[in-house]
Amino acid sequence: MPTLAAEIITSGTEILLGDIVDTNAVWIAQQLREAGVNLYYKTTVGDNEARLRGVIELGMTRSDVIIITGGLGPTVDDVTRQAVANATRRPLVLHEGALATLKERFARFGVTMTENNVQQAMIPEGAILIENPVGTAPGFIVETERCAVIALPGVPREMKAMMTASVLPYLRARMGGGAVIRRRILRTFGIGESTIDARLGDLMRRSNPTVGLAAKTGQVDIRIAACADNPETAERMLDAIEVEVRAAVGPYIYSTDPEERYETVLARRMMQAGITVAVLETNTRGVLAERLATALPDQTPVRKHVVAPEEAPAELANAVAPDELDSAAREALARQAATWLRTTSGATLGLALVGTAGAEEGIFGRVPGETWLALDDSERVHTVRIPFGGRDEFTHVRISNQALIELRRWLDAHNC
Repeated sequence: MPTLAAEIITSGTEILLGDIVDTNAVWIAQQLREAGVNLYYKTTVGDNEARLRGVIELGMTRSDVIIITGGLGPTVDDVTRQAVANATRRPLVLHEGALATLKERFARFGVTMTENNVQQAMIPEGAILIENPVGTAPGFIVETERCAVIALPGVPREMKAMMTASVLPYLRARMGGGAVIRRRILRTFGIGESTIDARLGDLMRRSNPTVGLAAKTGQVDIRIAACADNPETAERMLDAIEVEVRAAVGPYIYSTDPEERYETVLARRMMQAGITVAVLETNTRGVLAERLATALPDQTPVRKHVVAPEEAPAELANAVAPDELDSAAREALARQAATWLRTTSGATLGLALVGTAGAEEGIFGRVPGETWLALDDSERVHTVRIPFGGRDEFTHVRISNQALIELRRWLDAHNC
């Protein structure tokens, strides 16, 4: 099954400085994946001919295809064509057809073509010209014994048109018809990256299909990908590897939609089962309730939400400022708050998060604090100590993630 090893080089100092985001490389990577081309490297280089030439020369030793975007305009800092010419040992020559097209474009729009625009019609000797149907700068392909170097404009509209009309058909032809790459995302929650890696074992070492991990705060995506001669075969390969992955970590996989949030799945389960929840939060300042309340567009399982002291009765006033309490008192306060929430709101569950504002002084120096979670379902009050506190965004996510896990465990235990 023929395929190609490719890399992308983005030329532009403005990208290195963070003035603009490199969306071109993301889009090209997606197109290469669909075309069955293996992308191994992505590099960003400033507007410097020597550095760009060096990256191209390195790429020519390791890749079958290099796609460069940017640096084909008429100004002094547009150095891509010269860098490609020097890297491939080809002199730049004037392409008369490209020059005629350039002059016609300027005339059509009634604009005088300055002399520096002529350089846009200069391409390395022997290169294949890529027509630019929506702009002035053409692209080109230089074929060497080892590698094809493809240069495209950096303007996204122009680059996409040229990739679609010329470059992708060229790559498919170079592969003799080519292969396809299909991927699938298995979203997990409540299990760490290292644990998944240990459970998947040899699956992570396979070359086709492949299994990879992408860790986020409190969540890990498992990416499976397969390369085959046709989409049907690739999908069957994905089906087979997914069965093996689910055998190892199935209970933690909650979706195959790469955009679906865990709280959306959880809120949907709660609404379908008629389960509602009332929430009190101290250090997380409403993050948990917000995640649940916004999970579904037109409905929410959140019946009541308390974050301010004046919203709670006097006996729970300390729940919003529990830093001065010891751990046992915090747990007791969380239990009391969870019961009060359930009974006063009429919700199925009362859930309280009572935690410290941040690190606190201990015998052995500063310790990360704590948060007590209490869940009241009218039959019992279940408590969990979360061994950290704080009011920063990262801590908010970690604590609310733990609360979502406890809600899921309750739903599982009650077959909801």
